[in-house]
Amino acid sequence: MKLKFLTLTFVLILICASAPIIVEAQSNNDLEWGVNIDEEFTYVLQRAYFADPSYTQIVAVDMPYVSSMNVGEKATLRVTGLDEIPSQINESSQMPKSLCELERANDSVPIMAGLPNFVIPIGDWDFITEISNITGLEGVTLIDTAEEWGTIGVTSYQAGDGSVISIIIEIRYEKENGTLNYMRQRYSTLGNDLIDIILVNWHPGMPTIVEEGLQMSTLLIILIAVTVGLIVAIIVYQGYRAKKPVVQKLGEKKREKSRK
Repeated sequence: MKLKFLTLTFVLILICASAPIIVEAQSNNDLEWGVNIDEEFTYVLQRAYFADPSYTQIVAVDMPYVSSMNVGEKATLRVTGLDEIPSQINESSQMPKSLCELERANDSVPIMAGLPNFVIPIGDWDFITEISNITGLEGVTLIDTAEEWGTIGVTSYQAGDGSVISIIIEIRYEKENGTLNYMRQRYSTLGNDLIDIILVNWHPGMPTIVEEGLQMSTLLIILIAVTVGLIVAIIVYQGYRAKKPVVQKLGEKKREKSRK
């Protein structure tokens, strides 16, 4: 099954919009950085499932660092660059950007540098929502709680073999400091995962690995086994009910002999 190379752009309009989005009557903002240069955060790849090894190329478009991370192992994210925030931002292309580097936490081996999108400005979430045009994007739902801001993007397409591939991409940032809190990229068909990647900003007490849920194919096998077992049990029971007990048969034979 050949999967399309779909990127996170449609849910990261804020960071990498292909066309500028102009904000009308927006003369200023209250944005600020919630982190400092050299500040560090811990990330964990909680899940990295690929139904086919070739599918890693799909994820590599937006998450190239995943190939250098092991599921369940911690990685350290270090902030290396923060753009100056303009007092006036009139289009999405003027949004300030951040850069970070990622290394393995256990031995400090570098994973990747120059990573964008891990940190965004904080302090004016209404402005960020407006300039990113989230509410105007089909299939994209805004996440805006007391603790997090982000999006859930849902789409689907028909593969060459006729199967329908469903795609869900969820991205959440912490409002306290603007760091990426949760990212999941999931491709599936007929209830079975093709790709499932979960990256989280890890804190003590959180799991480092998310166990795989039951796939639809597994559920069908279980259902079939239970159904077959039930049918066999009914047949056996009916056969048992149709047969006379041995004691009853012996009693009937004795009565026949006594009559003779």
